[in-house]
Amino acid sequence: MKLGLLLGAAVAPLAFAIAAPAMAQNAQSAPTTALDEVIVTGEPVMRNRTDDVVPTLSYDLEYFQRFEPLTVGDALKRVPSVTFLSDMLEYDGVRLRGLDSAYTQILIDGERVPGAGLDRSFFVDRIPAELIDRVEVVRSSSANRSGDAVAGAINIVLRDALSLDGGYIRAGALHWEDSEYGQWGGTLGAVWGGQVGPGRLLIGGNMQDRRNPKNKYSVRYDEPGGTIQNTEVQTDVRDGTDYSFNADYTVDVGGGELRLSGLFVRTDRYQDEDSLEYEDGIEDNAHLAVVNDNDLDILTDNLSLNARYRREMFGGETTFKLGYASIDDDQYEFEGESEYLRDAVSFPDEDRYTLDATDSQIQDEEFSAAIEHKIDFGNDLELEFGLQWNDKTRDTNITEAPRIRFNVPNAPAPRPAVPAFGAFTPVLGGLG
Repeated sequence: MKLGLLLGAAVAPLAFAIAAPAMAQNAQSAPTTALDEVIVTGEPVMRNRTDDVVPTLSYDLEYFQRFEPLTVGDALKRVPSVTFLSDMLEYDGVRLRGLDSAYTQILIDGERVPGAGLDRSFFVDRIPAELIDRVEVVRSSSANRSGDAVAGAINIVLRDALSLDGGYIRAGALHWEDSEYGQWGGTLGAVWGGQVGPGRLLIGGNMQDRRNPKNKYSVRYDEPGGTIQNTEVQTDVRDGTDYSFNADYTVDVGGGELRLSGLFVRTDRYQDEDSLEYEDGIEDNAHLAVVNDNDLDILTDNLSLNARYRREMFGGETTFKLGYASIDDDQYEFEGESEYLRDAVSFPDEDRYTLDATDSQIQDEEFSAAIEHKIDFGNDLELEFGLQWNDKTRDTNITEAPRIRFNVPNAPAPRPAVPAFGAFTPVLGGLG
């Protein structure tokens, strides 16, 4: 191996010397391009490797501030190996190593926070970037993590009471020219930290309007390389507001450090998805087959409360933890569909109308406690052991109304009135 490297090092200068005259001749004949400015970065911006037992990469504010992220999801998209499932300029369904999001554990200050999805994954885009101190990526599973961390874990470390002395207020305005729900939005954040009694307190609040639009165009064929069956023109717009509040209090007690922290996040969002389907790929009124309107109203509350006491004892460092996390997710979805090519009379003559509605309510609570002890033997040798206890409760109530469907007579007969929904009943597997 060494011989090959030495031969390569000796041959490379010789090859360069032989090619130099030819390169010089080409350079003389080529036009000269003048550069206004050349910037050379003296030091590459690298992530930090922590001293934890498991391999952990840490990305701090210095790393993210270059990109001016608005949310944690916006920051995580700058982290190598982190991908997302959403295609709506949103960053949910975080994935590591290409595995499904159910195998990537999301932690806030080292503690789990449940999400509304079937895999209980947390929607990281709901946390504003100004609340975070750093993001840690744990690249392997370990004995102190559950099975949902097979691909690794992402720990979102929020600012604590020791990270700020003073405060600031940030305000901004957002403008969307194509919005039907208001062209103006805003962002507002305030954070203060300082001495309160024997300890230090940090409190912060944030409000952020968001709008994520998407235009989608689909062409469907009867078979590969065959004729066009239909085309679909679709718009998907998600308007909402995220509210968050966090507090952290740190005080020295009994020779150790006691930290009390809490985080509350509320998401109020409305999703409007509309589509037009055309037969035979001809996009005019005569070939308009289906008009679909699918709307989803979402209200989600997350609460996380944690207490941690850390003290040097028994030849190492002992940590006691208590935690509570909950999510209350309420979603109401309705979908209306008008069909126009069920008879010989085309648009605007409607032939049939269908309306569906679904109401989903999910409540999830998780209590946790842990005792951890770490001993440093030196020479990069550490021993960590402890006990963990978790109690999880998840209540699901998914109901739907009886489908409304009726035929619409041709003009000049009047269109029937849309009746009210009947009683909502649980869907199969919707109660739990």
